[in-house]
Amino acid sequence: MARQSVVIFEDRDFGMVHDIDENPHTINFQLHNHDDLYEIILFLNGDCEFCVEGNTYQLHPHDIIFTRPFEMHHIVCLTARAYERMILYIKTDYFKKYHCEDFLDIFENRQLGMGNCIPGEIADRALKDCMTRLYSYCEENAYDVVEHAIIELLYLINHCKKSTANVYIKDERVRHIILYINEHLSDHLNLDLLSQKFFLSKYSLCRIFKESTGYTVNQYINFKRVLLAQELHKKGQTLMQASLNAGFNSYANFYKSYVKHTGKSPREMN
Repeated sequence: MARQSVVIFEDRDFGMVHDIDENPHTINFQLHNHDDLYEIILFLNGDCEFCVEGNTYQLHPHDIIFTRPFEMHHIVCLTARAYERMILYIKTDYFKKYHCEDFLDIFENRQLGMGNCIPGEIADRALKDCMTRLYSYCEENAYDVVEHAIIELLYLINHCKKSTANVYIKDERVRHIILYINEHLSDHLNLDLLSQKFFLSKYSLCRIFKESTGYTVNQYINFKRVLLAQELHKKGQTLMQASLNAGFNSYANFYKSYVKHTGKSPREMN
């Protein structure tokens, strides 16, 4: 069973939830991404690790964790201790709408999977209080207030950019492989090429990649190519153009991968 609570309020550029899982060890929090959302999480309770693009953050109460669109991530709950968090989702359109593109800095000006966590002991009380206030405003349906209060939160988070937590990298080789894949999605990628480039046997490459990410190499490549094709299509390319420019060797392969990863036809793409 997997649980992913993504909420966007009607006619708004944001959404917020307060989730508590009493028996998180029975839930499979699947590796996923948000292709048009920035995600900010106030971690409140649990014995959890946050895994993003092959890297791992050990979480503590009041840590702030965040991701940008297309960063693959999931939570691993190590024990039966209840997992509690507040999550704010912000659509990509919000930053342009409110002329606060400068606050994208902490999300965008970093490598994949790096700088995703502000430790609770470093983030000042104002940051936690701001997230709590935002949720209270949402509970009161005071969405106009929330729209503007989000700017305060973004300001506070960016103010803490230099204080992001150290990441635990399970295998530095996987880190470099992931960066290479993301920089060459449109190119010809396969296990033979990657094993030669990183001086690993195909067996070792597949083993360490699956252990670090939960995905096979080919699953990861195809998922990231699906996301890239979605983005290219949103920018005006036809589905055929987008699929080829994202690295698929045929529309048929793109179609199969898209259905597999999204459960929908590419024609249903928003």
